[in-house]
Amino acid sequence: MFGGLALKASDGLRYTYILYPDGHAHVKVVCNVSGKEFLELKLERGYVNETIMAFSDSGMPLPYILSPDGKIVVDVSNLSSVTIEYEAVVGSVFTEVQVNVLINPLGPADVILPPNSALLYFSGSPQITTVSDSTGKQFYLVLSYDSAGTYEVSFLLLPRTELPTETLSSQTTPPSSEAGAFDTLIFILVGVAVTALLGYFIIRRRLEKTSEIEPLLEHGFDERDKAILKTLSSGEATLSDLSKAVRLNKSVVWRRLERLRELGYVEKGYSRGKSIYRLTQKGSKILKDLDNQ
Repeated sequence: MFGGLALKASDGLRYTYILYPDGHAHVKVVCNVSGKEFLELKLERGYVNETIMAFSDSGMPLPYILSPDGKIVVDVSNLSSVTIEYEAVVGSVFTEVQVNVLINPLGPADVILPPNSALLYFSGSPQITTVSDSTGKQFYLVLSYDSAGTYEVSFLLLPRTELPTETLSSQTTPPSSEAGAFDTLIFILVGVAVTALLGYFIIRRRLEKTSEIEPLLEHGFDERDKAILKTLSSGEATLSDLSKAVRLNKSVVWRRLERLRELGYVEKGYSRGKSIYRLTQKGSKILKDLDNQ
């Protein structure tokens, strides 16, 4: 679009994909734009328009243009780096507990799996890192790709488990070393082993009795969800309206809204070309019940 003035896909891009159990991802792209006037970047195919944000290296929001073919254009004059963040549907859930993801980074990428998930399959030759949170009770697998490409990743959702109290440090496995090859093999074998449990988890989930009151509570309902429901109880609102009202960024609010929609507490509509959200009758009932607790 802007010829030599635009940043090419092969120039200074670094991707981070934070994967979620429902097949969507929070995508973050850090772009080195020194000496450039415009950034033109192709987004993942399943991008969610309302969640796109662009920031300067100082954290200031930047205006952008989104073309019909899914490219974002940002004026980056006098900037050294720009960060693009958005939500995208990059995968799907298979047999309730297996998630298959397809991503297309235009540069090196880190892919972070949800906590308590087992790696079943990955394409390419990523560097694999194991990290845990500060409590040492949740672990994450990180697949780091050193170049652009199209990559497939499949993982299995496991029940939450607690690790020993000792916090794991970040452990990187060099792909060229024997240790790296051994650790990669271990991850693959673990994935194969837990595949044998796939049928068990599917059957168990289907036989679990749902609470007569709040399936939402069983899925991690918290004050953020309650704040969204309370805001919508006053009337319909856009994603931007909700983001301002509950003081959370659009990506977080969008993820909560999508889950609330799946559970039937919120519905989505359109008005004057904008997405709007409304509280359903079921949502009003649950909010009233929560207020009475």
